[in-house]
Amino acid sequence: MTKPPARARVALVGLGPIGLEVGRALAARGIEFLGAADPASEISGKRLADLLPIAGDAGARPVDRAARDLYARSAASREKRDVVVLCTGSRLESVMPQIEEAVEAGFHVVSTCEELAYPELKNAVLGHRIDKQARAKGVAVLGTGVNPGLVMDRLALAAAAACVRVEKVTVTRVVDAAKRRGPLRAKVGAGLTRLDFDKGVAERRLGHVGLSESAAIIAQGLGLPIDEITETIEPLIATREIDGVAEGHVLGLHQIALVQAGDEPRVVLDLTMAVGVSDPSDSIEIEGDPPVHLRVSGGFHGDRATVGCVVNAIPFLIQATPGLHKVVTLPLFGLFPEP
Repeated sequence: MTKPPARARVALVGLGPIGLEVGRALAARGIEFLGAADPASEISGKRLADLLPIAGDAGARPVDRAARDLYARSAASREKRDVVVLCTGSRLESVMPQIEEAVEAGFHVVSTCEELAYPELKNAVLGHRIDKQARAKGVAVLGTGVNPGLVMDRLALAAAAACVRVEKVTVTRVVDAAKRRGPLRAKVGAGLTRLDFDKGVAERRLGHVGLSESAAIIAQGLGLPIDEITETIEPLIATREIDGVAEGHVLGLHQIALVQAGDEPRVVLDLTMAVGVSDPSDSIEIEGDPPVHLRVSGGFHGDRATVGCVVNAIPFLIQATPGLHKVVTLPLFGLFPEP
């Protein structure tokens, strides 16, 4: 009989809304926690049991202000199954020191950093550095979540497996920001003036991070040459007051990423995230042999699906070959095993 793989031990770094939900999901599976870290004054110093349903010694541990303290405390008992779940930022450049710190300490890393999903696109040098360091330490690193990581890339590739030939992939995601947490409303510019929205986009404070990365993942999965990836962001303006957004102000955004291969776009990712949108959904249209038309009415719940994608990647990550991975280089088709 095949011996079951070792269950991961987890350190949580970043206890914002997503980090806490990941912790709750892992606690429900009886995972062993090595501790947690978050620099926020209202979180650091608290017992982990005050934040998550964790009993025993792990629950009694205080949340460290700095991740290095957490890593140092557990260094003597480091095991190959130890994983850091990093829920701290979207831009790879800002999250890079945190990834390197965890890798140097001997942890595998699964992160919600969107740009880590396909770092070669905008941060090739950093991606190469992570890969080299992870290989040297014998650990694996992955960036994943709902998008990028599932809805607008991995799910489309899974559907494309039914095709003998693929000419074009179009993924459309429509999200009602009114039903999501506050940070998403802020990210899409809900309530801003058009001028403030344009300024936020120019300063890279607004917009969904990771859309081009998802487009690149699909192109890689289909074996398409990437001649060019273009991305546009436009505001959606309220024609009347909607859910606290005044007429003439921004409800959200419409963002498109295109992969050009030759004269035609071969991958089109169309994302709308705005307050009060009608008929939220996720759909995949594949022009090919045979054509595929897939629609998820209501769409995937972004926060809960992100938690699921992160949690369910962990067992695959600790068994992966060392280095930097993408969702197309790991067999992420399964669930975190129950205890």
